[in-house]
Amino acid sequence: MSLAREDVLDECPHRAADAPADPVEAVALRLLRPQRPPLSPLLPGASTFSLDVEAPGDWLDGPRVPAVVQHVGEGPPALLVHGWEGPTAHLQRIAEALLMAGFSVWMPDLPAHGRSGGVHLSLPLAARTLEAVQELAGPFAFALAHSVGGACLVQALTQGLWADRVALVATPTHYGLHVRRVAHQCGLRGEAVHRLLQRVEHWSGVAPDALDMQRQARTLNQPALFIHSADDPVVPPAPARAVAAVWPGAAWLQLDGLGHYRRLLEDDAVVAAVLRFAGGASV
Repeated sequence: MSLAREDVLDECPHRAADAPADPVEAVALRLLRPQRPPLSPLLPGASTFSLDVEAPGDWLDGPRVPAVVQHVGEGPPALLVHGWEGPTAHLQRIAEALLMAGFSVWMPDLPAHGRSGGVHLSLPLAARTLEAVQELAGPFAFALAHSVGGACLVQALTQGLWADRVALVATPTHYGLHVRRVAHQCGLRGEAVHRLLQRVEHWSGVAPDALDMQRQARTLNQPALFIHSADDPVVPPAPARAVAAVWPGAAWLQLDGLGHYRRLLEDDAVVAAVLRFAGGASV
């Protein structure tokens, strides 16, 4: 959702020499264009499948976007979803633990990431990508997503994706508020903010304020585990904890000192909690 962090734009795109003349369009484009992370190695023994994802809205990269998913294992299917500008390598330890526990793993590169095509990404397009993975894998026994990937996963669940159990790690919860924060940081006010929201909706096919996990959680009923570090400098834990409170039967696990990125995803306590939850045990 940003240049280097998901809650802050380090610089505003309309200030660049090659930016569109309209500052609203410049900010909207930057909101939807991640910096592609380094390519991650495939999991040992993984096969890859190419997906042809139908993009919602008047999508910037065209009506269809190629995406790649890797698959390994023969057990109940588990879906792992990386975050914004996040490499799948950050999920490797959890993937290996799930494989050892008897699951098979399906791990897509979202558009504009890894081996997938496109240079832009929206939450609705990511959700469509996860639905395309389900067309190959069938309903998931377990799904885990990190950071913005969590918002993408929840959006997919509201659109028909199925997972028996869901784990959300360091997830943001309201895209419309994020768009407004970015607008404010870039000096947009009043009508310009309204036009920014409309432009993002036009390209992505969904109004940013509809991507509200507080509202979405009330429509979902599968067991969910929320994991967050108290010192997360990117996504504060309080909004996610509020969502966990309204998600029927959700569990909340808060740790400290693990930040937002790879250290959190590879922590022994986090991996153990994920395995217990994925197997149906309480955390």
